[in-house]
Amino acid sequence: MAETAVRPAEVVQEPRADDDTLAGRFMEWVRYELVWYAGSFTLHLLGLSLLLLIPNTVMVCAGGDVPSFGEVTAEETDNSKQQAFENFEIGDPDEKQLTVAVFDPTIEKPDRETVTEEYNNDDPVFEHRGGGTPAGSKDMVGGAGFSVIAYGPGVRLAGAGGVGTGLGTGTHPGRGGDGFGDGFKGRGHRKAAIGDGRTPDSDRAATGALVWLVRHQLPEGNWSLQHYTARCKDGTCTGQGQVTADAGATAMSLLCFLAIGQTHKSKGPYRATVTNAINWLIKQQEPSGNLAKNCVQPMYSHALATIALCEAYGLSGDPNIGHAAQGAVNYIINAQNQKDGGWRYNPGDPGDTSVVGWQIMALKSAQIAGLGVGGSIFAGTSKWLDSVQSGPYNSLYAYQPGQGHSNTMTSVGLLCRQYLGAKRADPMMTEGTKYLLGNLPDAQMPNIYYWYYASQVLHNMSGYEWDQWNRRMRKILIDTQCRDSGTCANGSWNPQGDLWGARGGRVMQTALSALTLEIYYRILPLFKDEAAAAAKHVMVGGEK
Repeated sequence: MAETAVRPAEVVQEPRADDDTLAGRFMEWVRYELVWYAGSFTLHLLGLSLLLLIPNTVMVCAGGDVPSFGEVTAEETDNSKQQAFENFEIGDPDEKQLTVAVFDPTIEKPDRETVTEEYNNDDPVFEHRGGGTPAGSKDMVGGAGFSVIAYGPGVRLAGAGGVGTGLGTGTHPGRGGDGFGDGFKGRGHRKAAIGDGRTPDSDRAATGALVWLVRHQLPEGNWSLQHYTARCKDGTCTGQGQVTADAGATAMSLLCFLAIGQTHKSKGPYRATVTNAINWLIKQQEPSGNLAKNCVQPMYSHALATIALCEAYGLSGDPNIGHAAQGAVNYIINAQNQKDGGWRYNPGDPGDTSVVGWQIMALKSAQIAGLGVGGSIFAGTSKWLDSVQSGPYNSLYAYQPGQGHSNTMTSVGLLCRQYLGAKRADPMMTEGTKYLLGNLPDAQMPNIYYWYYASQVLHNMSGYEWDQWNRRMRKILIDTQCRDSGTCANGSWNPQGDLWGARGGRVMQTALSALTLEIYYRILPLFKDEAAAAAKHVMVGGEK
């Protein structure tokens, strides 16, 4: 909020009664003390009335009772909504979509157009917010200023006043700000970078995944890699995961709904799903901040759950979620191995790049959400990355020091470097990008873990590199999704054959596939402006 200069308060001298009679003293008491007491009583009564109108909220310590994020109405959980989830038709994909870029990479492509993020409310119809006139202006539609007088048992102080409200039209920009009131604020939620490579088919595929996840959420609000089949109606949802990691499964699934802007405050069919998942995660949190109670290799699940809470807090601003998220972030900071700068399965373990990647994503999500992270934690991570890098310009990364590089670990290492401040033109990034593009997604060798990380790296790079990767990745995911509305597996992805499918199972395969297809409106490219500048340089006669 902009600060305004306030004139020093003027002391207003009141004439005192000359006579010392009882009547004179009474009139003096009326002028000073009675006014003060009457004003105080009125202000307290007004304040009490306002408090009665405000819903109660309770700050909850990590590990305490789960907060209530609002009542879910019967309308949002009734049978008609459930029936819609059961019968969702994903539809057949468009066979004409390209799998590789076949045109000049310097040309700005229509499906890469981005827009500015604008959140007004959860209305499905989007309209720009209106403008307004500056508060306290001379225009009649502007707010008129008023004076505030502070009463007290002493001298009377006259305030400067000048508070007012501007009005806007809701669909056209105006002067003085965003306007005021539902009719002038605009409607709906438009995410940044929407349209950056997405298609109607990718949107339908992502929606199909959300519907499958809704159907397979357990009654307590969580998801399970192993026990999701308790919600299945037939035998088509094969591929149970081997790992006990309910916090990780719940976080991955919840992130799919947060990616489209759905929170516990949203009005829509997913509100109950999101509310129950957030409730479950916070209820599991221990006083230490740990979110991965009873999980195998807990730092994996804890990082994922931290990402989910940070994004939920960033979208909703709910202080209960923010409190739990900050405790989870603190747990990550304290769990770092101080000698090598990494993380592994348990707090303090010598690091590995796979676990490091999830912690860095969690810390970056926290930073974006405005939570406390601290700069020294990233310096330690650079030390770890230095210990596992190799290849041209140190662009390749290994699981642990002394081991050979791999596709997956290289994508994790490059994403960490981007989050730690590496520039698009850094030779490490350009060489790493070439390596990833030399290992495009292959339907015969599925590896959703690699695709998820590499998609983020190349989406951050933007430009031709992202377009080339996205076309291949997008088509494979759309084509391999289960799309038979007569089966329980409709909308999910089969983990069979995936490098990590046996461990994570159908829930992980579906969640990471959906998140990869939701990258268009979940994450703003880090280097879009740099990519556009580079393309412009080539088009005006620069180096090829």
